[in-house]
Parts: sequence; C-alpha cells; structure tokens
Amino acid sequence: MVQDAGWTTTGSSSEEYEITFEIAPPTEVRPKSPFPLPVIAAVRSLPRTSTVGSGQQLVAHASLRDETGSTVAPGLTGSLTSSVRSRSGNTASGYGRFDPLLITQPGRYRLRIMLGIASVDGMMTKNYVGSDIITVHDEAGNQRPSTYLYSMTVRR
Repeated sequence: MVQDAGWTTTGSSSEEYEITFEIAPPTEVRPKSPFPLPVIAAVRSLPRTSTVGSGQQLVAHASLRDETGSTVAPGLTGSLTSSVRSRSGNTASGYGRFDPLLITQPGRYRLRIMLGIASVDGMMTKNYVGSDIITVHDEAGNQRPSTYLYSMTVRR
C-alpha cells in the first residue's frame, strides 16, 4: 500500500490489521535532537478480523532502518514500544504513540513501526508501516512545530 505521494509503505503477514502514520516522522532532523512532534501510528482492525483474544495485547514497536528500508540501523532512542490504545483503553483499533524519539548519527534512514500481538506465548507480527526517508544532519531546519500543530497533538 502506498500512502500519499511519498514512499511510505505497509507490509503484512496477515490482512487482519491496517497500520498508518497519523503523524509521520519528520523528513529532516538534527542528530541527537528529539523529533519536534510525537510519531503517532493509527491501527484499525479490518472487518473480517476476530477481536484480540483474552490475554492478548496489540503492541507497536519503532525501529530505525537504512534508507532502503531493508536493514536495521543503530541509533534510534526514546520510547520505542507502545500499547495500542483508544479512549476506551487497550483495544483492537487505536493509536500507538512514540515520544520522544531521536536519531543519534547523521545519515539517511527510514522509521518502521511494526504491529504485533503480544501474549504469554510470545509475539506475532501482524503488519508494519515504513516512513519516507529521514535525513539526519547538523543543518536541519527548525525543530519546533508551529503552535497550531502542537495544539493539535496535545488535544489527542
């Protein structure tokens, strides 16, 4: 699936859940500087999906990839794992929030958010979404969001 005009993709080992960026990572950031906004991943249970079983939890995990998206890259720090939650608690549809995130080394990367179901038996990956390229360099532009964007994320 292609999202917007960018390279953002999703992949899946099943067709039970859809995951997209509600707030995508920035395309440019300074090394060791927190992203100006939290990354928010929206998760939706597709109609033919059975509900998350008792003792199971939907979990989203962020990882850094090289610019092709094929290899894990070191240097992503912050809140890398999030329960999928909605206003009514842990559910089969909702949001994962990753804040603060920062990348320690200059380079070109992609952020991948993987969705899984965690249970006492382990973890099963259900889907993922990959970002556009994030360029990390010292000359990156303003790291602060506009007042409007900040107020929109605080209300969520």
